[in-house]
Amino acid sequence: MSGAMRIFFLVSAALILLAHILSAHGAIRRRMQCQKMDGRCEVECLSFEDKVGGCRAELTPLCCKKRKNN
Repeated sequence: MSGAMRIFFLVSAALILLAHILSAHGAIRRRMQCQKMDGRCEVECLSFEDKVGGCRAELTPLCCKKRKNN
């Protein structure tokens, strides 16, 4: 393999890793925002909880918050 091809593959691999790192950073930020709203990230909300937003992670798409009794 030539040197240019090796560099191309290394740069491509670095860009793919960088994309994964940045998307993980966004999921952590959304999870913290959900916790500030006294919610939690889950796949499905329970019957006594409201969906207040999205965590948008692959396995935990919903931010669930307990309903307030008025």
